[in-house]
Amino acid sequence: MFLFVKMVALLCLFTTLVAAYHVDVTIINSLEGKEDLTIHCRSSDDDLGKHLLRANQTFTWGFGANFFGGTKFICSFQWNNNPLLYFYGYFQKRDSYFKDCRWYIRKDGPCRRRTPVFDRCFSWIKK
Repeated sequence: MFLFVKMVALLCLFTTLVAAYHVDVTIINSLEGKEDLTIHCRSSDDDLGKHLLRANQTFTWGFGANFFGGTKFICSFQWNNNPLLYFYGYFQKRDSYFKDCRWYIRKDGPCRRRTPVFDRCFSWIKK
């Protein structure tokens, strides 16, 4: 009986830890010229499909991040028939401290905003 109680307690602890790793990612079309933005995001487990975002529109998805730290969603971005550009919409080693990961997509790269100004912008990934 004591072993059963330990197993149930361990299962509850594990479930709590896994639930604590729920993440929401939001992509916001912040292109300066108000162009439409086509995005396509996927991980090794999930393909979220293509989405067309008009100026200032958003696309959001949620997931449970891998307990061992390997969750990655790669996204492609395109506007005005330009070549595809790529960026990790979520890269657990970089983003694990965010429960709500918001990306403002600009022509020179994706940016995070924690204040009224962009405080961290990234370069597009060369592919």
